Amino acid sequence: MKKKLIGLKILSILSLVILLSGCNDDEEKISAKQIRQALFDMKGTYHGSIEVAFYHGDEITKIDNAKAKSRDSLSFVMPLAPIADIIDDKQVAKTLRDIEEVEVKAEYEFLQIDNDGYSVHFVLIPENIVIPANGNTPDITIVLADTFGGDFEKAFNFIMFNVSPKEILVGGTKLNSFKQLVYHFRGEYE
Repeated sequence: MKKKLIGLKILSILSLVILLSGCNDDEEKISAKQIRQALFDMKGTYHGSIEVAFYHGDEITKIDNAKAKSRDSLSFVMPLAPIADIIDDKQVAKTLRDIEEVEVKAEYEFLQIDNDGYSVHFVLIPENIVIPANGNTPDITIVLADTFGGDFEKAFNFIMFNVSPKEILVGGTKLNSFKQLVYHFRGEYE
């Protein structure tokens, strides 16, 4: 009987802890309505510039006349020359220079939307870039980090975000001469 009472007390305490932790949810949830409104507000073609830098290090280049489109997801034209310039594999570098640029597509995950939708903070979940094999080069996969995002400011029709190639696979093998880059886009609505 004593064991039953102790078990019942423990079960009661655990139930109370679970109940209280469910009630102590201070984090506001983003509603479907807020998400729809943010997607509507963010919709457009943005023109601006890209700064390309090493993940932990110096800026490599700045590219003007950059473009990004926001719809239900984000698409972004990513120049490949900064990647080609820092890798040792000459054939892969030549292939990347020949292609010149690729389109990155990324889904949004909203972290915070203010009450009026004037400021939106988000994470981007990009699709990796796959360049099919050609006669001289096996397939090339540019693996993109899913831990980067950005901000949108409605009052200024302004968006900024980061897309980060974190590794390159050539024929499924990691290219060791590549160091992670960050493409930082800043642009205004057309």
